[in-house]
Amino acid sequence: MLLLRLINRIRALRRHVDKFRILSLLLFVLIFGSIAFYHFERGSEGVEEIWDAVYWVIVTITTVGYGDFTPKTMGGRITFVLVALGGIGTIAYVIEQLVSFSTKSQLKKLFGSGAVKMKKHTIIVGWNTKAEEAIKELRNENEEFLVVGSELDQAELNAREIHHISGDPTKSETLNRCGIEDAKTMMIPLENDSETIMIALATLRLNPGIKIVATCEAREHVEMMRGAGIDHIISYAELSGRLLAQAVTEPVVVNFIMDATTSVEGFDLKQIKVGEKTRLADMSRGAGEKVIALYKSGRFVFEFAADVVLEEGDYLVVISSSC
Repeated sequence: MLLLRLINRIRALRRHVDKFRILSLLLFVLIFGSIAFYHFERGSEGVEEIWDAVYWVIVTITTVGYGDFTPKTMGGRITFVLVALGGIGTIAYVIEQLVSFSTKSQLKKLFGSGAVKMKKHTIIVGWNTKAEEAIKELRNENEEFLVVGSELDQAELNAREIHHISGDPTKSETLNRCGIEDAKTMMIPLENDSETIMIALATLRLNPGIKIVATCEAREHVEMMRGAGIDHIISYAELSGRLLAQAVTEPVVVNFIMDATTSVEGFDLKQIKVGEKTRLADMSRGAGEKVIALYKSGRFVFEFAADVVLEEGDYLVVISSSC
């Protein structure tokens, strides 16, 4: 791991050295050409000060060539040849490198082979229906996110303008390209619980403070996932089974839950963290927001008065219209 980082830094340093050499050569041509042209052509038509010579060098190496200054002396003509050979070649190389860099960056972005520069973003592992629904909610909340996986539908992700990284999310190299150290959440909506646990362990090794949320297909794997450091576990089969049963006996309740768990339409459920000790009545809330529960000391409270005292770290559960 340390050796790989060292090699990557050496490669990056070499790229910076190459850029420095090109810029140094360009600067040398500009300074040498200006001084030499001014020395040989001073007093000629139009060449009265050093800035005239600087202007001539810039016009020459950018191949504009207005023709307002032309060398009259042998030294001036030799300077022209040297500036033309050195300057034009250098400028052409710089332009080629800029075009190449831009093209490579676009190709890396399209194929997910590059790296991202994000902070406090969410990394979503895999591309499936669960990930798709999660992205709708994240976009509605203006959250930054990206998708990572070894078998992604790149054409669809590019069409939807979704940042993505191609690679094995259990490997450090892939996670580093995802900006794992600056990410705030890892979301793992996979159908393979073993893979979910491996990704969680790899993630925590690189960013111990990240919050991990994941789905669990088998109830017996929930405790294993907790042991792997996953903070929030959604038991998909268990949850869907409960909703199916309630749809038979209490369909209105199911409709309420489905509406409340999407911020795209219907109404929206969200949490507000209490920053300091205060009363509920003094907490600022948006128009149309109604507090339906408090979360205090690790449990929900549904009966409370407006003057109830809230401590730092408590939460309000608020419902509001998302229309």
